Amino acid sequence: MSESGRILVIDDEISIRESLCAFLEDYDYQVESAESAEEALERLRHEIFDLAIVDMRLSGMSGDIFITKAIRVLPSLRFLIHTGSVEFYLSDELKRLGIREEHVYLKPLNDLTMLAEGVRKRLDEAA
Repeated sequence: MSESGRILVIDDEISIRESLCAFLEDYDYQVESAESAEEALERLRHEIFDLAIVDMRLSGMSGDIFITKAIRVLPSLRFLIHTGSVEFYLSDELKRLGIREEHVYLKPLNDLTMLAEGVRKRLDEAA
């Protein structure tokens, strides 16, 4: 099992959520999921995660608002953004929180190994 590999996948599309979880479990990460930002925030209040993979367009609270709230609950949490929005850009607030262009992945990802590599790099940054 990975030393620091607890990942929380937040996406309101069940097929994407399940496929990302299954894929990352194949890399021996401990993966949990949430279908909303609100559910994910509640989980962060009770569980420790090293990384969150966040969809930006969620029903209810948006992904960027989730990130700003999540960092207050768990300051060590790192983020990757997984979005279907081709117009997505990193806000100054997200940049201030340490999220860079290389942390953003556009759906659909044709090669999930790119995401796995991003996860590994992001977890290495946190170590």
